[in-house]
Amino acid sequence: MTNKDGLLANAVNLKPIHTQRASEAIYDQIKDMILSGQLKPGDRLPSERNMMDMLQRSRPTIREALRMLERAGFIRTIAGSNGAIIQEPNTKGVEQSLEAMLQSSQITLEKMSEYRSLNDVAIAGWAAERRTDEDLEALDVLLAHAEATVDNYEDFILIDPQFHGLLAKASKNEVAYIMTQVFSKLLINMMHTRMEPMTTPERIDMCMGILKMHKDVVEAIRAKDVSAAEDAMRYHVHAFLVDLRATY
Repeated sequence: MTNKDGLLANAVNLKPIHTQRASEAIYDQIKDMILSGQLKPGDRLPSERNMMDMLQRSRPTIREALRMLERAGFIRTIAGSNGAIIQEPNTKGVEQSLEAMLQSSQITLEKMSEYRSLNDVAIAGWAAERRTDEDLEALDVLLAHAEATVDNYEDFILIDPQFHGLLAKASKNEVAYIMTQVFSKLLINMMHTRMEPMTTPERIDMCMGILKMHKDVVEAIRAKDVSAAEDAMRYHVHAFLVDLRATY
């Protein structure tokens, strides 16, 4: 329950900030309250005026902290509303950090592929062990959609994170699902950069190759063949690395 200033009763008790980097300290304080569960999705932060009183800081400092929280995906601000709203946890901030590190060469394509050779291969094996009929149905529907878009690479590459996301769901490992979402979305930009300068026949060939590898993974999962699923994914990750080396 909130009062007229948007203050959550017994939920928000912000402490005054006494530091030169006040906006970062405010960001950390609110972030910790969100991660600990003290603030939950849908809860509303106090108004800017109330936060100024609680934290004993100026409006620009408060607004900078709120911008940092919004960029990281922790809150959503609405113009004219009284207090920002806590968001469901997401991977937006992690994705942005990884993409920045990749672009600055702090993470190489080889290192990322090395990680995926463990993460994605394990997921394929788990999915072969744990998948349900509903998982297979969702994968079959997505593969049919992918096959219908092989002549439109921009649509096709958007399906890739969905495919790997469904595999991670079939693995029944929540941590794997989160990490897969981060990496698969990051790879969309890399695939687009690689395929944009290609000719239309080259793009179709590459899309068909990816689709064939995806189908091989699913067929192994359908058969509950753990070793075959892992081998098919291992081949897919290696082929993806080879395809992208020409660009990165």
